[in-house]
Amino acid sequence: MEFGIFNLMNRRHHSQTVPQVIAETVEQVQAAETAGFETAWFTEHHFSNYSMSPSPLMMIGHVGPQTLRIKLGTAVVLPALYQPARLLGDIAFADNLAEGRLVLGLGSGYQAYELERFGVDLAESSAITDEWIDFLSKGLGQESFEYHGKYIDLPQTWFTVDPIQQPRPEIWIAGNSPGSQRRALEGGHPLIVTGFGRDADTLAGIRAQVDETWRAAGSDPDSLKFGTLRYCFVTDEKDAALAFAENARFQVRLSAYLRQGQTHLDAPWLPEEPFEGEMSAEDILRWNPIGDPETVAERLMEEAEKGRSDHIALYMTIGDTDHEAVMQSIRRFGREVIPLMEKSLGPLRAFGAPMVEAAK
Repeated sequence: MEFGIFNLMNRRHHSQTVPQVIAETVEQVQAAETAGFETAWFTEHHFSNYSMSPSPLMMIGHVGPQTLRIKLGTAVVLPALYQPARLLGDIAFADNLAEGRLVLGLGSGYQAYELERFGVDLAESSAITDEWIDFLSKGLGQESFEYHGKYIDLPQTWFTVDPIQQPRPEIWIAGNSPGSQRRALEGGHPLIVTGFGRDADTLAGIRAQVDETWRAAGSDPDSLKFGTLRYCFVTDEKDAALAFAENARFQVRLSAYLRQGQTHLDAPWLPEEPFEGEMSAEDILRWNPIGDPETVAERLMEEAEKGRSDHIALYMTIGDTDHEAVMQSIRRFGREVIPLMEKSLGPLRAFGAPMVEAAK
């Protein structure tokens, strides 16, 4: 099992400036590296306060020289929004900036508003992404490449910058849908899903669906590298834990608002509107690894058992959570949570020496 830090970089209030969010994100990734996290993930979203990062590859280029070991992943690049030759070159160059630590997460997107502004119809984005995954799988690392498909047409083109990782960086597929499961299966790629803040049984149900997809295709589900996305905050203070859960509900509300298929927004700062069947902050607190180190370790071990997660990406900050509290939470995760898990589960192989140092 390994852990990632998931950097949504959203803004709940105007007082959270862009330079501030960028600087705090860098510090949090550095703390996560020291604490023994395997990967730092960066998102791609456009045109709202849901996330201020329009380019995960640009963030990786910024964070790469300021870190040493931690892998730097896109969660996700939306390839349907790019020009083919541009994206091939950007990915290869980003892997060099990251000194061979790039992990390429890909997805089709779900926000009709942002896709439309790049000339992409949400109804067609899944099919476009299928072709992009084939294109990137075949083209990355090639000195000369051409591709002729339904959506992508690239004449013979020379590429003089190779990714450090050969033949290319590892590709992950993000998404809960059967289409995402199929993409991961067909390409032999790791799959990362979200439980939308719900409990470990919800994630177990998602894993069961994925297993069935694998079995129906004649593949062994245990051969799948499976990642999940969770909210996480380490604190002994009940009020601080509940405040973090309330910030998580803010993010869930914005995500739900953007999933309505709308192609028009009244303002870039999205409304925090409750929706039918939404979780309460108390639900999020009860179902996620939020609380003291023992509670966090216990809930992560429950997920490892029920969902058989190989990689758990963690929202360590969300909304307007105080930066110093986030830094303390990340440090305590390395010093206290990981050793508690290892005491019950044995060594967590992915952490190795950096994890041992962080736990001292």
